[in-house]
Amino acid sequence: MLPTAAYFEFLPFDHDRSSAAGEESVDFSGIEGAKLYELVVTTHNGLCRYRLGDIVRVVGFHNSSPIIEFVMRGPKSVCEVIETDLMSAMESFQLELRNQMGLEIVEYSSFLETDTSPKQLKVFIEIEKLMFLQEEKLHESVKALKRYCLSLENGLGAAYKGRRYNGDMAPVLVSVVKPGSFDMILQMAIGNGAPASQNKPPKIIRSREIVSFLEVSSLVTIS
Repeated sequence: MLPTAAYFEFLPFDHDRSSAAGEESVDFSGIEGAKLYELVVTTHNGLCRYRLGDIVRVVGFHNSSPIIEFVMRGPKSVCEVIETDLMSAMESFQLELRNQMGLEIVEYSSFLETDTSPKQLKVFIEIEKLMFLQEEKLHESVKALKRYCLSLENGLGAAYKGRRYNGDMAPVLVSVVKPGSFDMILQMAIGNGAPASQNKPPKIIRSREIVSFLEVSSLVTIS
């Protein structure tokens, strides 16, 4: 990170709290190696203490300037699933689908529905082959997927499971979407001005437009 590019501050990030609220920010002189921080930037063009939402880890230093690696996008609130927990749970979910059903997840994304009570995490998955959804196999396939969805939910981290136990969260809703759905999301983003080379499907969706599109594209939904 170049100290002349902007004025950077670092908010210590705690996985257990999923937040940096109440923490004092530090500058280059106060950061510590291997710790997680949320980046805050003040630029020459007018941004003042703007929280980027990127969680980074300091992996080294070049002279006094930190070398950082991107870890994840920061959660918007303590009610949101942490991206690293979601990715870890999805890795286990994918492994079970591959080993038990011979299915391969092409892409996935999630959305925390906060307009319902209780809140609900929706996970959208695109699967490489949809033979398992043929009518004669549909009942058994849905039954098997429902069983594996329980293991997905169990892998979402202590904070999420605590909210489920307290009744603040409904069971995870998993939707299998049509092939090519995530490619369509990329085309939507490019159509809205995003550069193709820097765009990829978000693991945690912020846009209602994308959620609505994926809901329409859903072939089967399991909870």
